[in-house]
Amino acid sequence: MKPLIENDLIWGAWRARHSDTTREPDGFARLLALCLELEIDWIDHADIYDDGAVEDLHGRAIQRLSAAQRQGLRVITKCGVRFPSPGQPGVRTVHYRSDAAYLHQQADASLQRLGVDQIDLYLLHRPDYLMQAEETARALEDLHTSGKIAAYGVSNFSIHQLERLRASTELPMAAHQIEISVGETSALDDGRLDQAARLDMPLLTWSPLAGGRLFHDDGRLQPLRERLEQVAREMDAGGIDEIALAWLKGLPARIQPILGTMQPDRLRRQVMAYRALNLDRQDWYAILEAERGTPVP
Repeated sequence: MKPLIENDLIWGAWRARHSDTTREPDGFARLLALCLELEIDWIDHADIYDDGAVEDLHGRAIQRLSAAQRQGLRVITKCGVRFPSPGQPGVRTVHYRSDAAYLHQQADASLQRLGVDQIDLYLLHRPDYLMQAEETARALEDLHTSGKIAAYGVSNFSIHQLERLRASTELPMAAHQIEISVGETSALDDGRLDQAARLDMPLLTWSPLAGGRLFHDDGRLQPLRERLEQVAREMDAGGIDEIALAWLKGLPARIQPILGTMQPDRLRRQVMAYRALNLDRQDWYAILEAERGTPVP
């Protein structure tokens, strides 16, 4: 089967409304145009990002693009998370939903905000412990049959939760979005990396720079930061972010990091470095040991 996501990187719009560069439609449109220039055509959203305002910003921004540019973009969005906020009246506590009525409602709302006719990849944002897998699967199949979504996937699922949903439908699961970085390596040992490799399923990695913790004064990550700085000097890299991304690139699966920077120069530098840098195996393991604080067994 032809891979759904063929390019190596994704741009994540989560913080777009919190940056002077992208908070207005014109700036957001310029960032989208840069993504296309850099051969990044997948844009990552979720219906809860600023209560849907980021999806709405995307919808307004693409009106500034040419028809060819709009056609070249691919949209990922996620649904299923509920929490108390002005945009979610009546919600008293954080919870998750995967029932059919909710999936249809949220898909329609995201399509309207994003200003597109089809969501290219629709993800269940978090595992719903009350999920009726067969009902959820039928809803996803209906959304696919109607043309509202081109493909579906999940985010932050365990290997067992993922397999349960896969077993409930013949519609292929297209991707799994999880957190992996030099500062979060649990997927290497809990089966999620191996499962993705076995299924040849893309792992869309959120917070590939450890949510920015690599650049803050985090005592636990100081040894890791020092190791990254050493490798960056030895490789004449532009920063530890480039080494952290190259570390992800070494994983034996279809890793596709979601870059979250809103700064055009930084985005361009990270993309160029990711495609150029390859870590030595010993450096890769030295970075892993620095993160875990103990030698590998």
